[in-house]
Amino acid sequence: MATDRNDLKAKLLAQAEAAIDKLLSDERLSEQMTMSEIEAVVGKSEADFRQRVLEEMIVMQRENGKTCPLCGSWLRNKGKRKKRVVTLRGESEIERTYYHCQTCQKGYFPPG
Repeated sequence: MATDRNDLKAKLLAQAEAAIDKLLSDERLSEQMTMSEIEAVVGKSEADFRQRVLEEMIVMQRENGKTCPLCGSWLRNKGKRKKRVVTLRGESEIERTYYHCQTCQKGYFPPG
């Protein structure tokens, strides 16, 4: 997951730099612009960058997401939960990520 986050960070930094370059290349910036005009140019750049960030985060989430073994729906990560397990050497308490399918209403430690 750390590599995924590092990859995402690198992509977003590159996209932010491209957005800044595009903003600064706007010929209107060299003219006398009103505050409203400046705000409109910056707002457009912000909206474009926000859209790219959302898309990248959704892609990362899907690539790292788990699907329900029963119905194939996306599972929601509900965080870490403790569970007691019995092994050949006795009982242990382990902590694992718990997933829940909103379609089937089933929970999994871990799915699959």
